[in-house]
Amino acid sequence: MSVADKTDQISRRSFLEALGVSAGSSMMLRASAAMGLAAASTSCGGGGGSDANASPAPQTPPPPPPDDGGSLASPIPSDWPSNAGANKSVIILGAGIAGMTCAFEMLKLGYTCTILEASNRAGGRNRTIRAGDQIEEVDSNQICNFDADDNLYFNPGPARIPHHHEFILGYCREFGVALEVFTNDNKAALLHSTSAFGGQPQIARSMVADTRGRISELLANAVNQNQLDQQFSDGDKTNIIAMLRQYGDLDSQLNYTGSSRAGFEGQENTGNPDRESMLSPKQLIAIVNSNFWQSQQEFSQSIDQQGTLLQPVGGMDNIAKAFEARVGSTITYEAVVTQIRKTTNGVNVFYQEAGAAETSMSADYCICTIPAPVLVNIPNDFSSAHQSAIQGFQYSQSGKMAFQSRRFWEQDHNIYGGISWTDQDITQIWYPNNGFGQDEGIIVGAYTFGTTAGSNFASQSPEQRISSGTSQGSQLHPEYANEVNRGISVSWPKVPFQLGAWGISDPGILVNADGNIYFAGEHLSILQGWQEGAVLSAYHAVNGIVINDTT
Repeated sequence: MSVADKTDQISRRSFLEALGVSAGSSMMLRASAAMGLAAASTSCGGGGGSDANASPAPQTPPPPPPDDGGSLASPIPSDWPSNAGANKSVIILGAGIAGMTCAFEMLKLGYTCTILEASNRAGGRNRTIRAGDQIEEVDSNQICNFDADDNLYFNPGPARIPHHHEFILGYCREFGVALEVFTNDNKAALLHSTSAFGGQPQIARSMVADTRGRISELLANAVNQNQLDQQFSDGDKTNIIAMLRQYGDLDSQLNYTGSSRAGFEGQENTGNPDRESMLSPKQLIAIVNSNFWQSQQEFSQSIDQQGTLLQPVGGMDNIAKAFEARVGSTITYEAVVTQIRKTTNGVNVFYQEAGAAETSMSADYCICTIPAPVLVNIPNDFSSAHQSAIQGFQYSQSGKMAFQSRRFWEQDHNIYGGISWTDQDITQIWYPNNGFGQDEGIIVGAYTFGTTAGSNFASQSPEQRISSGTSQGSQLHPEYANEVNRGISVSWPKVPFQLGAWGISDPGILVNADGNIYFAGEHLSILQGWQEGAVLSAYHAVNGIVINDTT
């Protein structure tokens, strides 16, 4: 049996047993999927990469929320010797969340760690943009012109953390990273389609109320008239109809004539005290033809989008900074990897620092977190299977854009946080979840996570993105063009050393080591596009190395 085969079999068994004890069976099941023992899901939303916007239903039950206090419930077995890594060295490629997690955990086990980071900062796609920051893409450069203010920042990558992503939240507790609520679903936000309701945006609460009302009306009358294949007893019919009347806000005749749940005339604008004139209910066929039900209305129901979601106070990069404060001494910045080679008992990594000649470093192990679109162009002697998997690995083309603005969404429209949707390329508008009541705020004017929208976004210059984004945003908010300014954008497929937002391919063989080379990153987990996935993949890589050294 080869070393790689032995590590794979032993590490999976031991890791899952330990995880079942320390974090519960649901976490064990999720980790088994991350390790290739169950189907990995893809996401459309993270570094971690950019956080995912929508994902299929998970194949395993979700883990419970994290405890209110205490330190990180690490899945690394407590009975491993603290000197498991004595006299052993590891080169970690990339100082994103996955790479820094590996270093943080392995340093505690006595390993000598070196992180080679191609850029001049830690965090990978975990980044926060503030006044004066520079955004470099392969064919452009931008300078952020926001005012210097703690509330004026933009998270172009991961921007929210689900409440059940307990390991990244555990690190926040351990590192003292303050958190606040991220409003993911706001019924005061807008749903917009260029082909529905005359192109007029609809307030989300009215769409939800009318959808529930019309479906309940249809079903209640069918039950009442015995029009369903399944026959109910009189008692069952009474209970079902009572439930539907409450669920859909039906009248005593089982008709939906509107509901206060949908709001009142003019309620979307401030200065209107009317709380009596209910909105006219939409017809079922108009609701169905709007297609809002396909994703926008159900978006917040998926497991990773359900409240409560959280964000670090002051910017997502406070998580990256907290990791960097603990492993920064191991990081060599602006060290671009030029070759990755196996040796008889380890690895040899060639790299080039800014203005210097190519040099190399040898170690017992390598953990590679470099994104596949970048890794594919680095010479290596990986197995043919690993090379093929890397070559075919696909990434999301997602991008984001943000503006500074008077907080017109709050001051004029009573929208505090949340997300508006449109079928235009900008896809989403995010309202800030911080700085409520301030004069100015940062509004995310685009989050393009569909393939076509992302590609169109990437093909535009920053100036073109701002122009088209302003025009499209005006379809939701007529005052938009007169309010937003100082726009800045990030197209992840054009960011050097990233070339994509998050992985969308099946990890396949990449969850397995290639000799003494291990792979990690959100793209290799069941939680693609999320920082929690980056952490899980890091645990898997660390586990493989430690088990190999202790068996």
